[in-house]
Amino acid sequence: MQRLRNAVESGIRRISLLPRPLLVSGYLLLFVLWAMLVGDTVNMWQARLVQVERRRLEAAFYPTAAPTLQPTATPTSVPTAVPPLPTATLPPLPTPRPVAAVHPKTGRTIAAWLPTSFDAEHARASFEANKDILDEVSPFWYTTRVSDGSLIPEDGARDAALVEAAHAAEVLVIPTIHNVLDPNEILPMLENPARRAQHIALIMAEIRTHNYDGIDIDYESLPASSRAAYSAFMQELSAALHAENKLLTVALHAKTEDYGGWGGFQDWQLLGEICDRVRIMTYDYSWRGGGPGPIAPLSWVASVAEYGRSVMPAEKLQLGIPFYGYNWAEGEDALAQTWADIQALIELHQPDVNFRARDSSGPIEESYFTYQKNGQGRTVWFADYRSLAAKMELVEQLDLSGIAIWRLGNEDPKNWTVVRKQLIENPSLIQRVVNTYLPDH
Repeated sequence: MQRLRNAVESGIRRISLLPRPLLVSGYLLLFVLWAMLVGDTVNMWQARLVQVERRRLEAAFYPTAAPTLQPTATPTSVPTAVPPLPTATLPPLPTPRPVAAVHPKTGRTIAAWLPTSFDAEHARASFEANKDILDEVSPFWYTTRVSDGSLIPEDGARDAALVEAAHAAEVLVIPTIHNVLDPNEILPMLENPARRAQHIALIMAEIRTHNYDGIDIDYESLPASSRAAYSAFMQELSAALHAENKLLTVALHAKTEDYGGWGGFQDWQLLGEICDRVRIMTYDYSWRGGGPGPIAPLSWVASVAEYGRSVMPAEKLQLGIPFYGYNWAEGEDALAQTWADIQALIELHQPDVNFRARDSSGPIEESYFTYQKNGQGRTVWFADYRSLAAKMELVEQLDLSGIAIWRLGNEDPKNWTVVRKQLIENPSLIQRVVNTYLPDH
């Protein structure tokens, strides 16, 4: 022991004889090495916490068993004569893809609708440029043939290359079935149990055949009287999808009370229980058929989101984000325009572009301008990256699942900078994980 003590003292004396600059440099080097070790340890800890959080979210978003369904409501009107329906020939079940383990990529789900029958080139380019951060893509692919419940593919539908590219980038493919061309046409199908069953069987066949991860239902503008039939359809579809480990997402009309606005036919509490995602269309506050105004004023969006949280699980709720604008002429319906369209108008007409931060009702966070064309006054309202940043902050404040973008293609390029900064660089995910280990969290 004495020999060791002497050796240490001798070493210290020798070090003390070294020039002071060399000693300082040595101390600094040791400090840098220590700091690097600490940094690596913190990074490993954070990575572990993110993994734990993802597993928690997987359990919430991807249940292993089908949910318990409410009793199917009796339709308000059922045709007495139903023509015989062909039996759907269903392909064999494929081996399920283990997609759940990689979602969401950032702690918030990022979903986007992708058109292929219009603006397809720009929409696909946007997808390719941002698929590294997208969690879900919903190609706008199908309408319904009411006579037999089969799906009518739109231009660009069933694109195997898109499905393959999305899966390679760990993006879920959840195609949309919609009724926007003729909303009421699907009512006879929804109100008839046999036709509903056939419709669901054919949806499941389409999912199996083309290796989709689920289906997105965008049945809009139905009368409130169709609530029972619509609810029955969604319950039956949910059971079929979950039995095969597939996802159900739904587009909801924005509202702040149960039978408010266009969404009286949608039972939010029920849909929050049986769907994996609920995508609230928090846009079109000022719409094509109305007068000029903001498309998604922040105060209104916040009210809708708060109502949603009061009746549905926040971890399933995706806030709809508009990547478009409207152009109104006096006395005419508005034209929907992309960011690129609007920038071309600004360059051509050189108007004063105004940013409206708020009005008497609260925050707005949108831009607008007016100009003249052929002697007619026109007004344009649109959302930009500042509008998106405000809504992303709302998603954080309310701790929602994430966002659903309408739509990919010709959007403000700065939008993606905002998404990446606020979802990838935002440390709130780590804080949320830490909170789960603290008392009263």
